[in-house]
This record gives sequence, structure tokens and C-alpha cells, in this order.
Amino acid sequence: MAPRGSKNISFATFNLYNLQLPGVEWYKSSYSQAQYNAKISWSSKMLALLDADVIAFQELWSKQCLIDLFEQAGLADQYQLCFIKDKWYNIAVAAAVRKPWTVINQQVHKDFPSGITLNKPKSDDGEDDELDIQINRFSRSILQLSIGHEEAHSPTIEVLATHLKSKRSTQLRTSNESLKLHQEAIGSAISTIRRTAEAAALRVLLTRQMKETDNPVVVLGDLNDGTLSNTLSILTQQPPFRMYEASRIGYRNDVGLYTASILQQMRSTRDVYYTHEFKGIQEVIDHVLVSEQFYDHSDQRVWSFKEMRVWNDYVEDNDKSTSDHGVVCARFIHDPADK
Repeated sequence: MAPRGSKNISFATFNLYNLQLPGVEWYKSSYSQAQYNAKISWSSKMLALLDADVIAFQELWSKQCLIDLFEQAGLADQYQLCFIKDKWYNIAVAAAVRKPWTVINQQVHKDFPSGITLNKPKSDDGEDDELDIQINRFSRSILQLSIGHEEAHSPTIEVLATHLKSKRSTQLRTSNESLKLHQEAIGSAISTIRRTAEAAALRVLLTRQMKETDNPVVVLGDLNDGTLSNTLSILTQQPPFRMYEASRIGYRNDVGLYTASILQQMRSTRDVYYTHEFKGIQEVIDHVLVSEQFYDHSDQRVWSFKEMRVWNDYVEDNDKSTSDHGVVCARFIHDPADK
């Protein structure tokens, strides 16, 4: 743990794998007290390993579960816990912020930003490209925190805790037999369309935060897509990375987000990074995305990237007391650019 007063900072994302109170239903299932105790015990040990300043959580079913988790870990007095609201149903995101970092402001985004529609009228260029998508809210609310430092002057960091629509095929719930035959294809297409729409809406929120400002911005969470996916391309706006010292690439990028997994790969010869396995495919879908204030080569740099770690040894075990996602933590050193 960084010494108190340090302006170094670390960000983590932790999918809790349907953490719900014992005896309370989740997806037509429930935990016994023993199963709940096992989940809390394992997750509390993971919190200690993470040793992170800011943690975004996904798949939390009850506010009390997170309180129990931090009490079990002996960390309740060190962190401020943040929720989308006092009570909710179904899975939700949450966050924890460790002192001396403190939450200055909190807001929740359920509806897409005002004025954002995903439609395109038919054009006269001969292409049948008309489009009208009736999606105007996030499947899981986004939690945005404005974070400052209690003891030292530091720019306010905007942190967005997210969980985008999964790749799992959306259930059509239809009596149409011809549609049932193609449930997997159509349902997967619907999930992809929703996730892409959510990525676009989140990108609008980000651009409004970042455009022509020096605001540090961090996106944390289960984005349900890989580093080189269209979802990540929309969110990050694909900023170029500097590959050699004499290059001027990375000098400035007002709205781009840098993916911590790529920053780590540029530092390491290790080629096995994954946070999730689905149908035999291992990939990073749990991400830490950071603005130019966290990029080493930016003249707007406030922090330099130190390392990213992924805990994933348990992912293939299919053990409900652990998680089906790897846990990710990225660390940054306070290192303002000379201007």
C-alpha cells in the first residue's frame, strides 16, 4: 500500500460473480449460508491482494454484501463504499475508494445522454443503409465518481464504473417457431447491438467530460469485449501509442483513452493475459482505460504507468465461491510532465 499522503494511485475492476445474500434469489438460484461465507472469504482475500485505491465492482446484488465483504477483509474503515442507490434489484455496479482519496461527487447514468439517437434515414446513394435502433438506456447503470485527494493538491479524477451488455444470446421469448430455430444467432446479434449502442452512449459521456479539458478520466469495468474489439475502439477512440523516443505521437490526445492491458504488453514479454473464458476463448474483457493524464508520453501527464496485474488462476475452475472473471489492477506513479 502506498504511504498515506502519497499521490500515487491504483485502479482495479472486480467482477463479484453474482454476489447475493444467502437465501435470496438470483437468476432462480440462491446461496446457502455456507456458500455465501465461502464467497465472502475468497473475495476478501482478493481485496487484500489487490491493495487498490479505487475498485469498481460488477455483479453485486445487495448493498449489504459489499459491506460484509469489506468488514470481513478488515478494510471497512479504510474505504468509502459507493452504490447506484440504497436499494436495488438485479445485478449492479458499485465502487470503493480508499483514503486519502475521497469522493467529491457521485452521479448515476441510466438513460443515454440527451439528444443521442441511433438512427439513419435511407439515403439516395443506392445503399439500403437505413437504421433505427430503439435503445436509449444502459442495461446496467453506470456509476460516476469525482475523486480528489484529502491531503495534497491533485486534479479531480472522473471514474466511471461500468458493466456493458454481455455476449450471451438475448432470450427472445417468442412463440414464433422460425425465430426459435435461429434463437442463438438473432439473440447474439441483439446483445451485440445493445453493447455497441451502450459503448457509443458511454463514449458521448466521455467526450463531454474530456473534450478541450485537462480532466483525468478513468473507465473501469467488465466491458464484455476484447481489447481490439469494436466496443473498445468506440470507447477509446483508438489513440496511437508512441513506439520510439523521437516520435511525437502521444504528445497530445484530448479525448482518447489508453488501455492498461496494451500499456502492460508494451512493457512485458509475457503474452498470456486474459480475464475471462467463454466457449474456449480466453480474452481480456475486464478493462482499465485511462486518459492522457495517465500516459507516459503526454505533455498533459500527471501520472506514469507502473504496471498492470491480472489474477486469473481460478477462472477455469467454474467455482461459484470465486469468480468467472480475472481481477485487474493498474498502478500509476505521480509524475507530472515538465511543461
